[in-house]
Amino acid sequence: MTPLDGNDLVDAGQTGLVRHTYGYFSAHQSPDGSLVHSGPKRGEGYQYTAPDGTAYQRNWSYHEDGSPTGIIGHGVTGPVVNGKQVVALTIINRVDHTYSQTRTEYAVTGDADPAESPTLSLASSPSEVQQALRSGQVPRLGTTRIDGTPVTALSIALPLPDAESIHLTLYVDARTHQPLRTVTVVDGNPGPYVADRIPATPGNIAKATDDSIPAGYTQVDRAG
Repeated sequence: MTPLDGNDLVDAGQTGLVRHTYGYFSAHQSPDGSLVHSGPKRGEGYQYTAPDGTAYQRNWSYHEDGSPTGIIGHGVTGPVVNGKQVVALTIINRVDHTYSQTRTEYAVTGDADPAESPTLSLASSPSEVQQALRSGQVPRLGTTRIDGTPVTALSIALPLPDAESIHLTLYVDARTHQPLRTVTVVDGNPGPYVADRIPATPGNIAKATDDSIPAGYTQVDRAG
């Protein structure tokens, strides 16, 4: 995973939720949905969406031997205002002590279908999970544990083109039905992409919003 990989945008539109995200060079899921990783991380990061709808991401990547590449990406996606959205991206290169910054404005169209049932995600409430289970909307893959907590693994269908090549598993607390983790596997891509729900403490929020540039770094057209 490179900084601000497209996969980093999964589940990134909800307010007040912090995610710790990471991907592996090689790993697989067992039939019960548990993640078995056998290689080092490809990348890691944090995501936070503020109450005004501004989304923050800070990500970094690793070499296959586990050492950091020195490339850090920080992105800020503003709320939609009058059909437009601004995305600011900062790339920091700790190898050659440079950084680059871009700001891009996009047109946003309201093409979502409000009649469709929402897809379960880390941002879903326990009651939404329970309702989906009662309705048979999501199949259970099995049970496993996350940091000692018993969880139920659910297979989530995505309303996307070529969705058959994307396999999303949502892990919820087996007792409370609180979403705790998602694992995304894309056919043909190395390793899965994981997102853990973590408390929205000031310290965790800062891990996503920190856009500081080290003193003495030189601005260039492209640092990554």
